[in-house]
Amino acid sequence: MPDIQVAPERRPGRPRSVVADEAILDAATDAFIELGWDGLTIEGVAARAGVGKTTIYRRYPSRLDLLLAAAERLVQQKGPVPDTGTLRGDVLALVRAYFDMLMSTRAGRATPAMVAATSRNPELAIAYRSFIAERRRESAMTLDRAISRGELPADVDHHLVLDLLVAPLFYRAFVSREPLDDEYFADLVDSVLRAVRS
Repeated sequence: MPDIQVAPERRPGRPRSVVADEAILDAATDAFIELGWDGLTIEGVAARAGVGKTTIYRRYPSRLDLLLAAAERLVQQKGPVPDTGTLRGDVLALVRAYFDMLMSTRAGRATPAMVAATSRNPELAIAYRSFIAERRRESAMTLDRAISRGELPADVDHHLVLDLLVAPLFYRAFVSREPLDDEYFADLVDSVLRAVRS
């Protein structure tokens, strides 16, 4: 009877360090905010995070993978889609949350850099478009609930409604720098809802 060769049991690799993961993504976010896409390098992120380049490459094969992972982490830090029980309440909460994100979070500080970078890098633009599409699907849940409650017509254009709500906030935050307050939020929401219901 021939000898049966038994393969030695493989030991699992060393588990990834959560601390290193967070340090890498924090460093990538900070580098992108400060330096933009052109200044974001694996070497620079490694130095900021206090890890070796190979530690980053094992997790993220490219700068694009690294940046998208950092963006995803920022998004995970936001709260759930609001559900106040009414369309107006939900949309007001969405508008306030979006404005707070733009003005007081790292995601908001990264937004102008991302807009600039996607205008010059087609590969990044495609990836970021998919990233934003997923975020918009989450926000569209507010409109779906309103349709089920009979507050909106079933054929309402979700994309148009979200554009009408978000674009003025973005413009005021980064272009005109005009003030934004609760009165403006209420006027914006009421104007958009009147338009889509008419």
